[in-house]
Amino acid sequence: MINRFFRKFGYKRKTIKTIIPKIDISKIIPEDVSIKILEPYVVNGNVVPLELIVINKIIKFHKPNNLFEIGTFDGRTTLNLAANSLENSKIFTLDLLRSDLNKTKLPIIEGDKVHINKEFSGLRFKNNPYSRNIIQLYGDSAKFDFSPYYNKIDFIFVDGSHSSEYVLNDSEVALKLLNKKKGIILWHDYGMNSVSNALNKLYLEDNRFKNLKHITETSLVYLVF
Repeated sequence: MINRFFRKFGYKRKTIKTIIPKIDISKIIPEDVSIKILEPYVVNGNVVPLELIVINKIIKFHKPNNLFEIGTFDGRTTLNLAANSLENSKIFTLDLLRSDLNKTKLPIIEGDKVHINKEFSGLRFKNNPYSRNIIQLYGDSAKFDFSPYYNKIDFIFVDGSHSSEYVLNDSEVALKLLNKKKGIILWHDYGMNSVSNALNKLYLEDNRFKNLKHITETSLVYLVF
């Protein structure tokens, strides 16, 4: 279904073998979890509708207090994280300024540049009441000082630069951010060459990621502690 959606909307993505075991969303979250869907309109760079539903259900069910998103883009996912979180939750979201596009520590793949080269990050949550819970941060995730957030985050969404180097970097960051008592890491775009290469490597070679699960009919990979 995901590949058909991407073809319909003109997304160009190379695919590679997915080896992470699949899990149905019904095995993760009860079907009767009610959610809010804001800004349903999809543009290139957004999660697809099914993925947004899955993300929102995970948030609504697990009720994280502090959330961290690596990769803001237009803020559609950010807004939905805020809408389905607890009233006093904080959503930190990190994005690369377009002025820093050619100053990154690690390689940026060509397809990411159009999503970085924009006037504003988080445009779709601007002036929305839920934006009161959103803290916009700027920086290169390979150079950004995450230390103030270490061991404090209950949910991390990794959807920044899609090069293998950045996925590996951001996955390591996610582990440091994670609240050691509980927490969830979610990755987007599993199925793309570079993302799959990185996540397959982590699954096969790093025991900390041995429990990765690929959520059926999505490009989301899930790890819960």
